[in-house]
Amino acid sequence: MIKKRMGAGLTVAVSIALFAGGCGGSGSTGDGDKSSGGSKSLEVFSWWTSGSESEALQVLQSAFTTAAPGVTFNNAAVSGGGGSNARTVLATRLQGGNPPDSWQLHPDQDLMSAVEDGSVADISDLYTSNGWDTKLPDTVKAMLQKDGKYYAVPVNAHRANVLWTNPAVLKRAGVELTDTSTPADFVADLPKLKAAGVAPVCLGAKDSFAPAQLLEAFILGGVGVDGWTQLLTGKLSFDDAKVRTAVTQFAETLKYVNVDSAVLTWDQAALQVTDGKCAATLMGDWAFGEYLAKGKKDGTDFSHVIFPGTAGLFDYVGDAFAIPAKNAPNADAEKIWLTQLLKPEVQAQFNLKKGSAPVLAGVSLDGYPDYQKDSAAAFQKLPVVSSLAHAQGAPAEFANTYVDAVTSFLGSKNVDGLLKTMTEAQKTQLNS
Repeated sequence: MIKKRMGAGLTVAVSIALFAGGCGGSGSTGDGDKSSGGSKSLEVFSWWTSGSESEALQVLQSAFTTAAPGVTFNNAAVSGGGGSNARTVLATRLQGGNPPDSWQLHPDQDLMSAVEDGSVADISDLYTSNGWDTKLPDTVKAMLQKDGKYYAVPVNAHRANVLWTNPAVLKRAGVELTDTSTPADFVADLPKLKAAGVAPVCLGAKDSFAPAQLLEAFILGGVGVDGWTQLLTGKLSFDDAKVRTAVTQFAETLKYVNVDSAVLTWDQAALQVTDGKCAATLMGDWAFGEYLAKGKKDGTDFSHVIFPGTAGLFDYVGDAFAIPAKNAPNADAEKIWLTQLLKPEVQAQFNLKKGSAPVLAGVSLDGYPDYQKDSAAAFQKLPVVSSLAHAQGAPAEFANTYVDAVTSFLGSKNVDGLLKTMTEAQKTQLNS
């Protein structure tokens, strides 16, 4: 998810007492005639506004309008800020008791924040009636539940630890990156890439999640799955030697990023790779969807390798949709909408456009590019960790502190300062 500053900062703004029950008959409550379909519209709120994101959302819209032909679909996507603009608007609406029919969020801790503040409805009845709880991976199911109740419907599995490369530039520089490369190997190759006459790494730091995600990849390459889990629960200090090495490698990499990194968004930076202006960019595979939407050719205009040191894990960023616990504008239409999202044919079409993997096992991958087939297989078999840069793997306050610390680090390059900030945040913001 996956314009992206995705979760951090919403919880405080939406700490309001919207008491939740279930969906429809067991919880989601309406407001006058609008609750039973009287409004004849469905407003879906997201931050999907780039080319590939819009095309993917269109798949979901078409599925809904086919299932509910008398209901108008209102695309309320908000652009800018890597998702932060959308979250600000959403927070204001929820505080004012004016929720959209459904909105985008991430599974795991992002969703749990919304559950705890009472803004999202219990939709366990939909899981039971559609048999979804038997069709989703156990890892994902755990990220959608609290006290055995389900609160959102997932639509995809994005892999965040992917390094997108320009094969011609790498060849010219004599650089070969493979799944056995290490973070140290990658950093050692940066001078060779610079000597080839391009920026070794493209970074779209206008979206603050992008540098945070790059550091996340370095840390994952150093501490692995177990270490990552311990970091996000406070059991491993951010001042651990392996984390310090990762931050130092990140600092060295920043010496080799594009000079215009501060003014580029993630998608602009990604496209500079295909334009031959940069050798590589670390970005989730929403970039893959964007490349294909722009007519770029895999293997020619771009290629990829899983970020060095992280080939044995899947850094998961997922998108899901929830509905309001109270003041539901159109409860009947909301249930129809959510029901479409996990239909196998919708999963297949949506994720093909989005660049992601279907969240359901067994979805037909006919017509899928090789990258997405490989990603779908990896999601089903590899250990899955949740992204911190996207506020999925940790509470919003801690994720926000992390992203802000990385943003400050871009200017200061103060390794000790970043580690101290995050170590203190672990003590005060995490329940270890």
